[in-house]
Amino acid sequence: MTAHDPSTTLLTAVETLEPFIRYHADEAERQRQLTLPVVQALTDAGLFRMCVPRALGGLEVPPLTFYRVVEAVARLDGSTGWCTFIGGSDGLVGAYLAPHIAAELFGRDPRVVLAGSVAPAGTATVVEGGYRVSGRWPYASGSQHCTWVFGGCHVLDGDQPRLTAAGAPEVRMVLLPAAQATILEDTWEVSGLVGTGSHDFTVAQVFVPDVYTWRFGPGMPRGPHYQGPLYQFPLVGLFRLPVSAVALGIAQGAIEACLALAPAKRAMVGPGVLRDQPFFQARIAEAVALVRAARAWLHAAVQQAWASTLTSGTASVAERTDLVLAAVHATRSAAEAVQLVYTVAGGTANYRRSVLQRALRDVHAVTQHIGTAPQQYEEAGRLVLGLEPLQPILLW
Repeated sequence: MTAHDPSTTLLTAVETLEPFIRYHADEAERQRQLTLPVVQALTDAGLFRMCVPRALGGLEVPPLTFYRVVEAVARLDGSTGWCTFIGGSDGLVGAYLAPHIAAELFGRDPRVVLAGSVAPAGTATVVEGGYRVSGRWPYASGSQHCTWVFGGCHVLDGDQPRLTAAGAPEVRMVLLPAAQATILEDTWEVSGLVGTGSHDFTVAQVFVPDVYTWRFGPGMPRGPHYQGPLYQFPLVGLFRLPVSAVALGIAQGAIEACLALAPAKRAMVGPGVLRDQPFFQARIAEAVALVRAARAWLHAAVQQAWASTLTSGTASVAERTDLVLAAVHATRSAAEAVQLVYTVAGGTANYRRSVLQRALRDVHAVTQHIGTAPQQYEEAGRLVLGLEPLQPILLW
């Protein structure tokens, strides 16, 4: 831990909020969004400022602190952990904005929260001073409590796509106040991570000044507030791969819930309680091993990439490969662990009142995210074999 690492403070804050977050988890499912008191509490604790530069009043935490805090919240509730991951990484956006805009956005208002999608699902038509933007973007986690939204757009000059120097269609990210977007609150009808409020949002012919846009691609410039090592760390390691920390947190919470059940629940077959059954003993041990081993590798990979970033300003391809592999492995291991404890807990785990059924739904929702989907094994394999990845973001 460095002098600038507030991990103890943040983890203590999460521990303090544990009964509060658990109390509001059912309501978040019913509303399909985090409750406003929980959003307020996360904001007050600084969890949405983890990736904001210290120069702008943020925490600028080391990557492993980010992973640990996200996991700690997800252990209490998967949806809250997911929104902590999304909101906690918001500060990265300022790296690609004009310095005065980044300062205005993140330096003046400690309650700023972003939501959006990098998918180029919109169009940005060139007009004087900026772009006229329209589109519909999915998966805007935290959409109901955000203050700004962002989305990827294909750039149009008139009715023709604008091309980059390499001849590819140009894609830009656009950022605008949430009040200028329409949140489609009937779109997030899902099985898992229900409380994240990841609805679609639309924008119709809204003018966005050029200074609130940035080019999405390799070699993106970083503003003067974003020169610290955190902003040299592989982008994918903060932008995608922390979904693995959400998965591990959900699994850890499920294991603890199952352990709490074990001394009290009568076994359906044989005498005694669950704790006394050899089958239960073996499966709970397997789940613990899956989570602990996956966490150890993930943390080691994050720390190795961070150490290289501190010493040389970047992480090697081999270290990036290890990051991807460890994150995918952690997510799949977490899902397997939750399935194990859900199964051995018996029929009562299927009731809505059981946290195990929510954990099962939530962790399988995490596995669907592109950042740690099975296809990433293919990407990691390409890197292991010395081939270029199909997703260039792995090397940004």
